[in-house]
Amino acid sequence: MKILVGDLGGTHTRLAVAEVTPNQVVLSRVERYINREHADLHAILRQFLVAEEDMGETQCCLAVAGPTDGTHVQFTNLDWRIDTTDLSAQFGFSRCRLINDFSAVGWGLNTLADSALHPLQAGQPMHAGARVALGAGTGLGVSLCTWRDGYYQPWASEGGHLGFAPLNPEQDRLLVFLRTLYGRVSLERILSGPGLVDLFRFCLAESGQNDHPLLASAQPAAAISQAGLAGHDAAASRSLHLFSAIFGQTAGDWALGCQASGGIFLAGGIAPKMLPALSNGDFLAGFSAKGRYSDWMRQIPVAVVLDPDIGLKGAAFAAAQSW
Repeated sequence: MKILVGDLGGTHTRLAVAEVTPNQVVLSRVERYINREHADLHAILRQFLVAEEDMGETQCCLAVAGPTDGTHVQFTNLDWRIDTTDLSAQFGFSRCRLINDFSAVGWGLNTLADSALHPLQAGQPMHAGARVALGAGTGLGVSLCTWRDGYYQPWASEGGHLGFAPLNPEQDRLLVFLRTLYGRVSLERILSGPGLVDLFRFCLAESGQNDHPLLASAQPAAAISQAGLAGHDAAASRSLHLFSAIFGQTAGDWALGCQASGGIFLAGGIAPKMLPALSNGDFLAGFSAKGRYSDWMRQIPVAVVLDPDIGLKGAAFAAAQSW
């Protein structure tokens, strides 16, 4: 079965043609597009499909960054709205389905080889135990996955919009700082690209500074991350320590809430680029800081997903299970 699949985030759209067999998902011609350079998804699809030959009867499954009923979506961090009826009429899809982008990551966990994972904590994984995928990028995605019919099936979630719970006085001050900007402070306000920039602004303010050349970068979050990893800037380094600790605390809260004995999987665009920061101890310290449950937390496997195509593969896997 060949399926046109897409992974549509707040910043980028990635498209591919997927072939699904009982044992694997194979992608061909993976293309990436910058959303702001295109009027809408229709323009991107036209550009992709003009180069495709002999697609025949085409099915389509798109992973989208926002809550969806399967046929419509209004993106959370992008001024796009998608309707599958319009897409099918425009492009002749025999079937077209939308799934949440982090549901796609959850489906995609079924397709990963061990080589596509970088373990942070080996733990003691339980067969068929619940799994949780979390991913920071333009926003923060969360997906709880449970075992059924021989594979993991995700539950749609907007868990990235849960409220931030500070753990210490420094984080108390961070909450006050962000509350002046946003009112309610969700986890996505911290654990995302824009969130990293706000963490940096907080660290600057704590040291009596109001501005910094890194904020004028074309991609400030990437510039801050690179400066912090290289140790070139104290505020950038402190930002990464805070980011890693709060990411760990959040992952640990989800592990507790879902009893995720099957593991925690960190996906999204940021985690693979921040491996040194996530591996320096801050993440796992935050993850296991759960009082009476600290020992239990050390039994939970934690790994960073290295496969950039997990969302595309997950969309294909999801389509194959339901069509």
